[in-house]
Amino acid sequence: MSFLGISKSFSNKEWVGPSEQLLQEALAYSKSLSIPHISAYQLIKNKINEGDYLEYIRPKIKNLMPSPKIFLDMEKGSLRLLKAIEKKEKIAIFADYDVDGTVSAALISLWLRNFNIKPTIYIPDRETEGYGPNVDAMNELALNHSLIICVDCGTDAEEAIGGATERGVDVIVIDHHRSDTFSRSAYAVINPNRFDEKNIFQYLCAAGVVFIFLVEMNSIVPKNGSSNINLLSYLNLVSLATIADVVPLIGLNRAFVKQGLKIFQNRLCLKMFGTHFNLLQNFNEETIAFQVAPRLNASGRIDSAFLTYQFLTATDPHTIEKYINKMETANNERKALEKIILSNAVEQISNYESEKPYILVKAKGWHKGVIGIIASRLKDLYGGLCVVITIDGDVGHGSIRSTEKIDLTAILQELKINDVLISGGGHKQAAGFSLLIDKLAKFDKVIRNHVSVTTSLKSSSALLEIDGMIDIEGVNSDLINNLNLLGPYGSQVPQPIIVIPNCQLVFVREIGDGHLLCKLKKEKGTLDAICFNAKKLGLDIPLSNPNQILHLAGNLVKNEWQGVIKPQMRIIDVAKV
Repeated sequence: MSFLGISKSFSNKEWVGPSEQLLQEALAYSKSLSIPHISAYQLIKNKINEGDYLEYIRPKIKNLMPSPKIFLDMEKGSLRLLKAIEKKEKIAIFADYDVDGTVSAALISLWLRNFNIKPTIYIPDRETEGYGPNVDAMNELALNHSLIICVDCGTDAEEAIGGATERGVDVIVIDHHRSDTFSRSAYAVINPNRFDEKNIFQYLCAAGVVFIFLVEMNSIVPKNGSSNINLLSYLNLVSLATIADVVPLIGLNRAFVKQGLKIFQNRLCLKMFGTHFNLLQNFNEETIAFQVAPRLNASGRIDSAFLTYQFLTATDPHTIEKYINKMETANNERKALEKIILSNAVEQISNYESEKPYILVKAKGWHKGVIGIIASRLKDLYGGLCVVITIDGDVGHGSIRSTEKIDLTAILQELKINDVLISGGGHKQAAGFSLLIDKLAKFDKVIRNHVSVTTSLKSSSALLEIDGMIDIEGVNSDLINNLNLLGPYGSQVPQPIIVIPNCQLVFVREIGDGHLLCKLKKEKGTLDAICFNAKKLGLDIPLSNPNQILHLAGNLVKNEWQGVIKPQMRIIDVAKV
């Protein structure tokens, strides 16, 4: 239902709020549990029963962890690795180049250190090799190894895996990507998203699946070998991958992240990283999503993801510092490239001759390592489905991002069935692909068939879902602490969007690159606020004139500055009164 009658905010959104029925249900929850009304509504919105409240805010891994053996090939794969350990076989790990892949490789590598085994790590080059196992790399590994473990990739890489197995090598795949097939040549394919699986724990990232695999390994290795392995100490890495891969923060993932955040600084490399970039104040899931993960991913985009793996497994302070500096050099280069390419993409869109149901931009020479980021930025700016393609000769390498309303796995499947793609894979809201440029017309036809009127550019970005309303006087640390109990927030569990109505803007100052620092006032109360990327959101003009009376929508957070912790509103939209 319409909220405060706002049909068009300054960012061209209609505000919609909870129905009267849901508000009444939230009121009952609020009274029964003695929690704020806004918190109670979050429980209802996320389908959490009143009786499950305490378990929800204090998720325990032991209560949510499945028996590893429920996954197909888990027992077979774990016994094969046990055999390799006992016989001192040479083991290789083939990992994807993103944070989920490098963390997955690090988890297995760190675990194997307990048996004095140092596996070979192979991470393909994003520019020259692309995603997943390739024939040349797998054949090379097959020359000197008897077991290859593919992590965060490999489910449908039949050709590459088949070539390795023909050379007498066993291949274990530990993955989470959806596919309508899987490699029959692989010794084991452990993947909750295998088409023949039982629809269980499909929300896990690869590192989450690897963690469960290691739980199984711990249960079968000789007791003298596993007694000193504390797998819970690995949860800081698992939480990092879970947030970075933007998988749903539900079920076991919530427990992974909640527990992992508590011990994040226990791992020296992560503590030094946080200290180096001054991230440890107010450290939470958002810090990882917006500060840590992008920096770690930059190596795989610009330089080599092996650098990220080395950092995650390093224990020497001087070596860690060296890796941090190298990663930041790559990250700065990534940001410079991103700024140029995003500007070119936005210019292309502004020159569209007619309105399209989705965004598609393309050019020769755009860096493959950043097109995924550009697609994400465009989705944030325009909504709907966004495709970015870099052209290399007669081949296009692309990245797609979509809203929750559009399932990219279904689109990829149809593109493959219609022989449009050379390769492709990904998740519901993020995917990558390559195709011959002369297939772009067929590509466009398939996309248009999936992007309906209800998910077109205008409609998909036109609604802002409001979770509640509060006056400035009601914003305090207790309320924010209560809302934080319902975290971690992320994919499928967005942070509550709260409206403060009829408040006066008494102070505005630009900080950084287009961010606005504000002071809000209403009657006797005042509140600090900040609006990140105000110009990009179209909010710089309404927020640039003090003494206006406005409706403000945003997230309520705690901000620490010079040792003082105060409530703050993070503004995401503004509307006229």
